[in-house]
Amino acid sequence: MTDASQTAADPTSARPIILWDIDGTLVHETRGEGSRIQMSAIREVLGIELERPGFGAGATERMVWVRLFEHAGMPVPTDLGPLEAAIDRQYVTHFQSVPRVAIPGAIEAVAALDAAGFTNSVLTGNGRPVSRMKLESAGFDVDLFDWDSAFFGREWADRVEMAKAARAAHPATVIIGDTVNDGRCAVGSGIPWVAVGTGGHPRAELEEFGPVAWFDDLVGRTDELIAVLRAALPTQ
Repeated sequence: MTDASQTAADPTSARPIILWDIDGTLVHETRGEGSRIQMSAIREVLGIELERPGFGAGATERMVWVRLFEHAGMPVPTDLGPLEAAIDRQYVTHFQSVPRVAIPGAIEAVAALDAAGFTNSVLTGNGRPVSRMKLESAGFDVDLFDWDSAFFGREWADRVEMAKAARAAHPATVIIGDTVNDGRCAVGSGIPWVAVGTGGHPRAELEEFGPVAWFDDLVGRTDELIAVLRAALPTQ
């Protein structure tokens, strides 16, 4: 292990897809933010107060919905659209006063990968609108991401199943992430992954999931990252 845009959704493109995790990998994470806003959306739309159960890092938006309602002994609403719309509205207001902060080196890495012939995308527990807002509020050029090739936790309660779907859609792809959940996605789907230490998770913990490379951070290391990604891509 090392130490260390035809970009729009064009199905004929041969550009490999890089599936970035967002929280802890591209932007600094605000723990508990997502579930707090989800409970606020429940109050706004349904007029009820639910107790917040514990959530591990990396829970998808769909998973949080399921656990919130199951914990309360209630069925998950058949139509989550009004709740999801409330989440998106609340995030608009939230990021106006509390914008996310880009992790050092991440903005430059995204631009460098695009210039090197990769397609930046995301594999995240968030929904599409929230994902875009997080990155835009942190200063990323969201047009450097192919949103149509991304996979979002608004639609998936299980991150590994989401990663399996990503692997089926994108045979030439690599995950970049900072948590054991990213490692589980990689192992469970067969997608190679690069582990980064920017989320504060121990290297030894992440190496249990067999990353092709480890980077403490991405500051000034875009050339190394590009080389690692090219070497990790499945042979076509």
